[in-house]
Amino acid sequence: MKKLKKGLSLIVAVMMAFSVFTGCANSSTDDEVTSVTVASSDAEVTEAVTEATTTEEVTTTTEATTEAVTTTTEATTAVTTEATTATVATTEETTAAYTVEEMSAVMYAKSSVNVRSGPSTDYDRIGHLDEGEEVTVTGLASTGWYRISFEGGEGYVSNNYLVTEKPVTTTATTTTAATTAATTAATTAATTTATTAATTAATTAATADDTSSSEIWIASWGTAMQMAWSSDAIPAEATSGSTVTIRQQIRPSLGGDELRLVISNEYGKTDLVIDNMELAMLNSSSSYRIDTSTIVTVTYNGSKKITVPAGKTITTDTISFSFEALDDIAVTMKVSSMPSVITLHRASRCTNWIVSGSHTSDNAWSSASTFEMWYFISELDVMADSSGGAIVCLGDSLTDGASISTNSFARYTDKMAELLQADSKLSGYSVINMGAGGTPFLGTSDNSTGLGRVTRDIVEVAGVKYCIVYMGVNDINGATTDISQKLIDGYEKLIKECHEAGIKVIGCTITPCGNDNYSELHEQIRQTVNAYIMSSDSAFDGYVDLASAVASSSDSTKLQSQYSSWWGNGLHFSESGYRYVGTTIYNYLKNFIS
Repeated sequence: MKKLKKGLSLIVAVMMAFSVFTGCANSSTDDEVTSVTVASSDAEVTEAVTEATTTEEVTTTTEATTEAVTTTTEATTAVTTEATTATVATTEETTAAYTVEEMSAVMYAKSSVNVRSGPSTDYDRIGHLDEGEEVTVTGLASTGWYRISFEGGEGYVSNNYLVTEKPVTTTATTTTAATTAATTAATTAATTTATTAATTAATTAATADDTSSSEIWIASWGTAMQMAWSSDAIPAEATSGSTVTIRQQIRPSLGGDELRLVISNEYGKTDLVIDNMELAMLNSSSSYRIDTSTIVTVTYNGSKKITVPAGKTITTDTISFSFEALDDIAVTMKVSSMPSVITLHRASRCTNWIVSGSHTSDNAWSSASTFEMWYFISELDVMADSSGGAIVCLGDSLTDGASISTNSFARYTDKMAELLQADSKLSGYSVINMGAGGTPFLGTSDNSTGLGRVTRDIVEVAGVKYCIVYMGVNDINGATTDISQKLIDGYEKLIKECHEAGIKVIGCTITPCGNDNYSELHEQIRQTVNAYIMSSDSAFDGYVDLASAVASSSDSTKLQSQYSSWWGNGLHFSESGYRYVGTTIYNYLKNFIS
């Protein structure tokens, strides 16, 4: 949705304000980099609305929004024929090429905001201003955007985000403030200054929800969360009861400028209390050191201190943080209250660090302990073009990357992400690894099985459009009777749930069961299930025959030697094997995704 310039007539302003209040309550701002929109499964969505006459950010409730819309609608009775005529003339004027009126002024960014190459959101983003940053304004475009001096050249910023006085960060949370602002604007609109006031109200509403309809939240990174076991190698710092700082690395598969994190305390029996959480670029995947110049603070409901209740998951505020696909990002959190049971992903396949005390913003980590799990972080979402989306890969240890070396990023999903980013037609797609080692596919009692994870790890993933299902070998290896029909029924149940959510599902044939698990029964089940996956009667939207791709040419019950892990069990892949699997799936997707 494009921002409205000042001077639009009352009718257009009122219509846009009504549209924004009722239709865009949960979208994020395209040019304001730091929105405070938050959504979680257990909390109501709050929306950021700027007062028409101040620079304060206001959190409104649905009641306030409804009242504002009602009041604004009543104001339309004050519109005259002259205002209607002016609207038409002004609208026609805005569609023409813009002009710039020269000016000179010093102004300040009232919040972190994008800088673009031209005076509207149609133009490319060339950088951003931080909250309170001073700029020299050199002109005012006819679209209502300021031209500024920027990095040795020039750029444009919406007039809604530059103010003449350096702002003081203020958080307002009362419904009264929002209602008063909306009512005042609507009342003013009914007077002789109707056009200006209504335009301001509409522009303010548009500011709060100014993400183009072509942008959506898309998961760029994610992992399947699990409950910590007593046998897990939890660092002593995590169980000491004192304040600790945890630094974890993640590698998103889709870049962007705005992100949010999903923090999980799903299995915790007590609250998770994070005193401070920051993002920064990691200097190296093998070192805890960060580029401190890139640090940004993560907030939830506008607060640095984040409490995640026992058994719950929260989604943070929108954060301004520019990064490219496959960059290594550090998520650092100071935890003052560790849950009695830690929610984690058991195999990160990369190094993470924990140290006693408060060290979120520094590199003084000489006494840090390392661990190869992900604590509490379950997803990173990025605001991106809706022509792309997330590809979720549901699986077991063969998806989770068992046997690869630490920090090698050699899981098959890592290879897929690299290939997708190198493909100009598919670079808008992310790859989300939802593998969980040792887990079966069958069973729905909790989130420890493939079927039990369908809702959480597929359907609820932001922006998901496709799902790759490569799972079932653990069920086969543990079978004492023929379970082929149970597996088929399970696939069809998963597919039905995904189809109801508009997600297409691609099946992968089950690869050899391994040296220690081979039996005639197990091989019979595998062949029956694979025949179903590839049959015309299958409910899958498509399939990739991985079994044939990696099997030995002389014995289809075994892996080709170059693809078999150094573990020697004939089940897991070598790093070259995982990469080959990723390449094979990518080669299918580039034709499947239109």
